[in-house]
Amino acid sequence: MRRTTIFALSLVFCTVAGLLDASPAGVADDSSVRVAGIVLKWIRTDKEANFRRAESMIREAAAGGARIVVTTECFLDGYAIADKSIPLDVYRGLGEPVPDGKYFRRLQDLAAELDVHLVVGMMEADGDQRYNTAVLIGPDGRLIGKYRKQKLGHESVRNTPGDASLVFPTPYGRVGLMICADRTRADIVRRFRENGAEWMICPSGGMFGPKTNDPIVQARSRENGFHVIFVHPAEFLVTGPDGAILDRTILGDRLLIPPEEIGSETDRNRVFYFDLPLTNGKPPSG
Repeated sequence: MRRTTIFALSLVFCTVAGLLDASPAGVADDSSVRVAGIVLKWIRTDKEANFRRAESMIREAAAGGARIVVTTECFLDGYAIADKSIPLDVYRGLGEPVPDGKYFRRLQDLAAELDVHLVVGMMEADGDQRYNTAVLIGPDGRLIGKYRKQKLGHESVRNTPGDASLVFPTPYGRVGLMICADRTRADIVRRFRENGAEWMICPSGGMFGPKTNDPIVQARSRENGFHVIFVHPAEFLVTGPDGAILDRTILGDRLLIPPEEIGSETDRNRVFYFDLPLTNGKPPSG
């Protein structure tokens, strides 16, 4: 009886010890960092709805082991620049200063609570100027940096272009942030590489899929020898330093939905994960 009891206790101890030592399912080890893409349809002009929808998915991504979480382009305002019928004063009111804006502060608090790097697309207000901006928030909730989209196209009637291919330090290597149409300009992307980018994140909201988007992203990866992680309302895409597609999922064919379709079949959304390889704490330079 005593031997049976000791054996049973030993099994319990080993099981508990194994649970304590085990990493969460699917979490990247020290040779990689888990990046999550929040593929989510926009609700145009409704910042509160977009924030709440993304917040639950950002929490899911953190619980899934992501250390870096990425939203789409202008997720907060629902890419309002696409609709020029929105009165100019209403449109401009959707922008907010960085780092003093209401929703930016909430995003800072969320990143700090979850202990993640957070890349978010938003409309930035800077005096009289409006920018299509991607911000990088650290796991301490501080602003690491912000990038302003350079290639605007139709946006230029209301937005101001950025003028620099900025690169930011992280524990996982130096990362460049580009936004959507920037990927179509080889010179813009090359400057990220010249400025020391070891890998790229591209929040997007325009062309997607194997015919109109993926070969472009593949070309930028191949030309510069780095990974690109592309996050879009209808696609998650990762390309490798040789231009190969390492991960791709198309999720529906809609970029935005009206509020009444929230939770419907057209509101297809999902958190996607990619374990980015690291070499000596940094992504391989290719």
